Parts: sequence; C-alpha cells; structure tokens
Amino acid sequence: MRFANFTFLILGVILLAAVFWFINFYQKSRYSPTLKFPRLALIKSTDASSKIWMLRFLQIAKYASLILILIALARPQKGKSFDMQNNQGIDIMIALDTSTSMSSIDFKPDRMEAAKTVVENFVKERKYDRIGLVNFAGLAFTQCPLTTDKQSLLEFIQNIKIGDTGLDGTAIGSAIITSVNRLKDSKAKSKVIILVTDGNNNMGEVDPLTASQVAAQYKIKIYAIAVGSLEGGIYVVDDPYFGRREVRDTQNKINESVLRQVAQNTQGQYYRALDGKSFENIMKQIDALEKTDIQTAQFTTYNEIYKPFVILAMLILLGVILLENTYLRVLP
Repeated sequence: MRFANFTFLILGVILLAAVFWFINFYQKSRYSPTLKFPRLALIKSTDASSKIWMLRFLQIAKYASLILILIALARPQKGKSFDMQNNQGIDIMIALDTSTSMSSIDFKPDRMEAAKTVVENFVKERKYDRIGLVNFAGLAFTQCPLTTDKQSLLEFIQNIKIGDTGLDGTAIGSAIITSVNRLKDSKAKSKVIILVTDGNNNMGEVDPLTASQVAAQYKIKIYAIAVGSLEGGIYVVDDPYFGRREVRDTQNKINESVLRQVAQNTQGQYYRALDGKSFENIMKQIDALEKTDIQTAQFTTYNEIYKPFVILAMLILLGVILLENTYLRVLP
C-alpha cells in the first residue's frame, strides 16, 4: 500500500498533534475551572465514574475519526504489478509416445507416468515460452496447441493415458509432421520439437527421416529422447498357469540410429534415458540449451482504497454525535 498524497498525511498529523496539545495542555494550564457546591455530600452521592470514562472515550473516538479522515485524504492506494514481455520466447511442441510399450515398469512407476512427471516439471520452468503437446501411438494428434496457459497444458499432460489414440503402434514420422504443422507458421526466435518415444517407427504414412527433413526446412530443431533400459522393457502379464508375473521384452529394441539421424537432420540432439533420473537430467540439459533473453518491463496499477477509511470515520462520528445528544448529554 502507498499514499498518493503522503505529504498531506504528514502535515495533517502535525496539525492534529498541535490541536491536541493546545486543547489538553495549553488551555488547561491557563484556566482552572471550579464548580461550587454547597455541600460535598452532593458530589459524593453522585456515581458518574462510568460516564466520565465514556466521555474520555468519546474524545479519543473524535481523534480517531480525524486520523481516519486524514488517511483517506492522503489517498491510500493498493498496487498490483504486471510483467510485460518485450521479446518472444521459444515455441516448443512436445511429442509424447502413448503406445502400450510405455507401460513398461523399468521406470518407476512406469515409463508413461515417469515421462509425464518429467514433462510437467519442464513445462513449469518455461515461464515465457509457448508450449504444445502431441499425443501419438499408431496415430498422432494435437492434444494441446501452442499456448502460454501453463495450467491448462499441465491438466492435458496429467490426463493423458496409454491408448488415447485408439490405435496402437509407434508413428514417429506422423508425430513429427503433426508437430511441424503447429510450428511452421510461428514467428518465434527458436522452434523446437521434443520427441519422447520408446519404440521403432512401425505405423504412419511418413517415415521419421523424411519428416525430420521437412522440420529442417522450417528451421525446427528436434531433440529426440529414447526412453527405456538397455535390457528391454518389463511388463506385467497375467499368465493362465503361473498367475501375474513380470516379463522382460528383449525383442522390441529402440532404433537409436534413426532417432540420432532425425536429431542431426535438424541440428538438434539425441539422448538416451535409461531411467527416471537420467530422463530428468536430459530435460534439464534441453532446458539449459534452449534459453532466450527475455526483457520484461514491470508495471504497477494502483486502486484507490480510501472508501473504507471514510466509512469508518463517518460511523465513529455518527456514534459520537448520537451519544453526546442522548446518554452522555452534557448540560451547560
């Protein structure tokens, strides 16, 4: 809170203090009022102690109301600050694999949930960037377009599930093209696709290398992240003979050479996340690489808040006037 007329408040307090001193000290030192009674018994028989204290309270209330009026005249204001962004940030599309292989529990609690947690933390750190989300398995579609509304984006990420596309498989090329379509008309200084997958391209009409060449034409960089341990995924299966058990899939190997070439075609980088911790470190590295200088100007708007002080002062004065003319009326 600030006072628009702070000098007025200081002068008012000084004047009020001077008036208080004049009434309560200077005048009392010059005059010694006396009241003559024929008998002291009349005074002793009068129980006016409560009213005397109430009269003193009324005097304090008058000063309090004057102080409140002075505060109101000083124009108290409450400010709210805003940051105005002068430079654009980075536009980022996150392409997240939601195929059934992402249910592997070699990451805790599984690859899908680990990926969602890491991506959410990444989004929270990118304050000034526009970020969107592509969900892909056998098909690819835009879960959330580029936005600065991080809260809405986080809700989309939290609600994403394996099998959302309705068709299983891994259409990496389609995911890249879908992301490119969201970025190609962007005017941002830097355009980035973060591709998170744990499989080989086995679906879609466009292969990943061709899709990466299209991304390169629009000056879009691709950071490709392969998630999964070197030994293969671990899946929980219901065996009719042995019951529920864990099975390791050593056949579904990630084609790292393709993902590495996809990144190189766009001047991006390829990473391999072997566990949740390494995945988190990779996203931190990307966060550090893709930085832009953001110039911000801070503005503060102020709202007048004098009304409560005026209302309170008026209520106090009204109460004082009411008591002085009724219960605490003083006869001349």
